[in-house]
Amino acid sequence: MNIIEDRAAKGDWYEIGSSSILGARSNQQDFGYFYQGREEALAVVCDGMGGLEAGEKASRTAVELMIRDFKGKRPGREEASAFLRQEARKMDQKVAGLTDEGGKPLRAGTTLAAVYLKGGEMTGISVGDSRIYLIRDRNIITLNREHNYRLILKEKLAAGQITREFYETEEKKPQAEALTSFIGMGGLRIVDVIGSPMVLESGDIVVLCSDGLYKSLNDSQILAMVRDNDLDMDIAARRTTAMALRYGVRWQDNTTVILLKYTGGLCTHG
Repeated sequence: MNIIEDRAAKGDWYEIGSSSILGARSNQQDFGYFYQGREEALAVVCDGMGGLEAGEKASRTAVELMIRDFKGKRPGREEASAFLRQEARKMDQKVAGLTDEGGKPLRAGTTLAAVYLKGGEMTGISVGDSRIYLIRDRNIITLNREHNYRLILKEKLAAGQITREFYETEEKKPQAEALTSFIGMGGLRIVDVIGSPMVLESGDIVVLCSDGLYKSLNDSQILAMVRDNDLDMDIAARRTTAMALRYGVRWQDNTTVILLKYTGGLCTHG
């Protein structure tokens, strides 16, 4: 199982669901985790890279490190942002130090998308190109950036350092997707921290996903699938990954989704 579910208590504040599929791949390099307590929740999605065993080992290593540290010391509201930043740095060093059976550097990496929710507030962090969305009413907002060459191009265009023509030529090339920051590079270049913290509204749904989801479905399709099934987060997650598989067909990547619905302190069923 590549998603560890830890439902420590029946949540009065959050409803959580998850789903993960192999897609057209022969191995699973995504790894995820969520903790559901009475008034708090933690969710993490990592998408490994670097070859078969390397990607799997990188994502699992990163997630298991956060699980251990989270269970060792629960962060308070004021400590959440610092905790997530610290975990990203620790994950980076841990994954960068991974070796194979012969002791040679594994040269593995993984993306990171994680959120910590306490009461009605959320803090998040991301490295790489896994996404964090906020669904509020009938709107969907991407809360983080994809840390790739395309982002560098956008920033240079905005600063007047490159021409529009150069940007449009470069961003259509496959290398535009190349990650410029990821866990395991041994010194993170870009980290997005979300919320300080962000105040949630009753009915909000936070979506964590690997790139297999948004490269198969556009934002409107993700919104529609989640909202049409939002009475049950597990069903919503499963149907969303199933739709990604349907549209991705032959090239479908590993796809992992974790959904967290804020109920405003009043559980809506059960």
